[in-house]
Amino acid sequence: MKKVFMLLIVICFTMCKQKAQIEGAIFVDMDRPEKVSLFNYFRSIELIPLETSPDALIVGISKMIVHQDKYYTLDKNQCIIFVFDKTGKFLFKIGKKGQGAGEYVFIQDFNINPFSGNLEILEPYGKVHIYDLSGNHIETKQITFPGFRAVHTLAAVNSHTHVFHTMFEPRKIIYFNLDEQKLLHEEFEENTRLGSFSNNPYQYQGDWFFFRPIHPVVYKMGKEQLEVAFRFDFGTYTREGTTAVFSKEADYSLYRCVEELFDQFPYLIHSVRHNSKYVFVSLSRNDLDHKANIIYDKSTGESKYILDFTENVQFNSYRGEEIIVTDKYVLMPSQWIDLEKRITKEMLDDRQKEVFDELLQSEMEENPILIKYWFK
Repeated sequence: MKKVFMLLIVICFTMCKQKAQIEGAIFVDMDRPEKVSLFNYFRSIELIPLETSPDALIVGISKMIVHQDKYYTLDKNQCIIFVFDKTGKFLFKIGKKGQGAGEYVFIQDFNINPFSGNLEILEPYGKVHIYDLSGNHIETKQITFPGFRAVHTLAAVNSHTHVFHTMFEPRKIIYFNLDEQKLLHEEFEENTRLGSFSNNPYQYQGDWFFFRPIHPVVYKMGKEQLEVAFRFDFGTYTREGTTAVFSKEADYSLYRCVEELFDQFPYLIHSVRHNSKYVFVSLSRNDLDHKANIIYDKSTGESKYILDFTENVQFNSYRGEEIIVTDKYVLMPSQWIDLEKRITKEMLDDRQKEVFDELLQSEMEENPILIKYWFK
């Protein structure tokens, strides 16, 4: 009888433990780190150096868009969009900083609108400058409604609706009709201090996705409102993550803000990307000296929490670079000075080894290099 009783306790405990996991969520066991090879996922790696010339000197890539076999790269420091062909050859740049017609004061974000085919540049204080893909100005539209202050990213979800994300307002998501100057909808309330840790929405197959640094949910930007795309279950580490408590000192010190954030939350999500096969996540923890990775395999339903790869290289956004994930490849910009932190010569085929050696032997600092990881 005693054995039966003990067995019932074990069964009950097991069922409760399973039930504790969030149904339908991607479970990640952050108490069981694994070491895996990047070649479990990728068959080859290609280096695409962006041409360095007097007309194309990039400080850093804040955002990148691949469109019609061209790389549109935003250097926010210089307020310039540099355009390269698929081999990395420099083609032209859009650099119209100023206060005249067809000029902008600052570039906060940019996109290529899939419905109009035009390039859109966002100024945070309420202007969207529209250009053709060669950089010729078409028109400028205003974002204005009672209480508007600033927005920091833009995405077109249909031919008449843009979704803007604001870093510092309580409601983070704004649906707006630019043609009619009409506010359609606002949502997603969050502690305003968390705006310092904002992440740009990302795009996959025409849809836009939105995630937050301590909130374990990824949303799809639907045509009328946010829709839950998927969520993470970090077990006992999971937090709801839309509110936090900060001292007055944290308003003036980012270091203090991070410190107080980690006192309340065990992780800080830097990047989420997905395709038809995988979900990739990069995050920090207060007990780590570098970023960890999560790779979720949709076919097996298994996730791996990775502190280090077998190749001892970094596979994440090291300096806040934009990461692009498609069904064919992952594209990751790297500063020339960081190349050896991301790639070793042994990871490359003979042709790419030559490119790698040429880059390292350069006597002057080169423009960023695009690292293309081809999926198996």
